[in-house]
Amino acid sequence: MKRNIIVILVLLNLLCTHNIYSQITEKKIDFNFLIGANLGATTPVPIPGDLKITGYNPRLNPKLGVNIAYYFNRNWGVGSGLTVDWKGMKVHTKVNNVHLSVNVPNVGTLTGYVTGKNRTKVNSVYLVQPVYGVYRFNNPQWKVKAGIYMAETLYRKFNGNVTDVIITVEQPVVQELNIAYATLDYSNDARKFDMGLLAGTEFLINDHVGFFADFTWGLTPYFFKRVPIHFTMRNIYFSIGATFRI
Repeated sequence: MKRNIIVILVLLNLLCTHNIYSQITEKKIDFNFLIGANLGATTPVPIPGDLKITGYNPRLNPKLGVNIAYYFNRNWGVGSGLTVDWKGMKVHTKVNNVHLSVNVPNVGTLTGYVTGKNRTKVNSVYLVQPVYGVYRFNNPQWKVKAGIYMAETLYRKFNGNVTDVIITVEQPVVQELNIAYATLDYSNDARKFDMGLLAGTEFLINDHVGFFADFTWGLTPYFFKRVPIHFTMRNIYFSIGATFRI
């Protein structure tokens, strides 16, 4: 009896798979819309020892756009597209002797080495153009891609605050100051262009609907230079969502 049930389940699986295959057309030109979400961080890699993460909120960052792929044969092709990507996060850290510029109420801007608690919010919007090679498996439900992306910044915000910190300033003389609260805003120090590597996959349910998962690793530092932060930060994000073919 148990063996008969297993045989029936296998046959049903093969039948369903055949039905799905029959609904998927291996098109020469594949055009689709996509909607999804970006999850990740604008972060140094590796995370330096003078920075300890105590809280992290990846936020739900939308991703909208279109992709188009041209296939040379059944398996291989090239693709591109245009998407609007929101990328952001909130993070709580404990910093130890990290170089920062902060705005202290009733005092002004102080630049020095900060030890204490930090909260940072990142919110960026990019117009992204990916360029990639794509491989479509003999099983037409699956495809994978790898390539690069180029992004123009439409909006950027990088701000936060520090609390209960000690800041060592060097100008005009070296001194340690206890600061209860100060703000920081490095939005104008962020680059207007981002570029990096991408890899991803797509699974088709039928000829019109599918799901995708992409990973992007920024090669361009988030800031123009290391000041006001003495470590290099990059956009590293994972995106998931749905595709709609026409």
